[in-house]
Amino acid sequence: MSTETKGLATSLFKALDTLNCVSAHAEGVGIAAIVAEMGLPRSSVIRILDSLIFYGLVERDGEKRYRVTPKFRDWRREDRDDQLVAAYRPLMRRIADEVGEMAVLGRLRGRQIYHIHYEEPDCRVRVTPPVGRNFPIETMAMGKLALSQRPDLAPSALSKRARSEIAEAGRLGFAWNRGESEDGIVAWGTWLEAASPLAPMIAVTWPDFRFSDAALKKVKRLVASL
Repeated sequence: MSTETKGLATSLFKALDTLNCVSAHAEGVGIAAIVAEMGLPRSSVIRILDSLIFYGLVERDGEKRYRVTPKFRDWRREDRDDQLVAAYRPLMRRIADEVGEMAVLGRLRGRQIYHIHYEEPDCRVRVTPPVGRNFPIETMAMGKLALSQRPDLAPSALSKRARSEIAEAGRLGFAWNRGESEDGIVAWGTWLEAASPLAPMIAVTWPDFRFSDAALKKVKRLVASL
């Protein structure tokens, strides 16, 4: 290996090569064909495929054929964030108008939650929009959702309570931020698509004095109406 390439992550190359292999077969491809094309041990290919499935880029059908998912195609799009805003802005606007609270669209990018877009209500007391600000990922509602899919991103000194909340987010599909990122703020977040590290999320935020179970119920009803 040359000095230019010896520091590269060959395991990543194998995963990308496998993804490239699967994407070339629009009708799906069996494990034997993938193993033959990749020239890797079957056990290694299965581990790579399972990782790609977990990440949401590949799926396996009932006949055990592998194919790339719509998330893979979205992942390659240069205007992916614009597409997400176009798809979910109407929902966010309804939440802002009907619930009277701010709705934020986000996704995992690298090791942080990237805030793509927000819609604000027309009211006197508002929550400061998060766009352009960074918070520890484990303190955010969307961050806990992301960590339920990518526990390797969690800080090593994570508290027992935080670990429990992340595990609960993985089971329930939603998560809370009760003043952890900012005092006086309550946020509830959930997935907008099937849970995966690539899936977009939405969080609705309240000043703590304005939060109510009735308001949360309305948010859940609007999200469920998608």
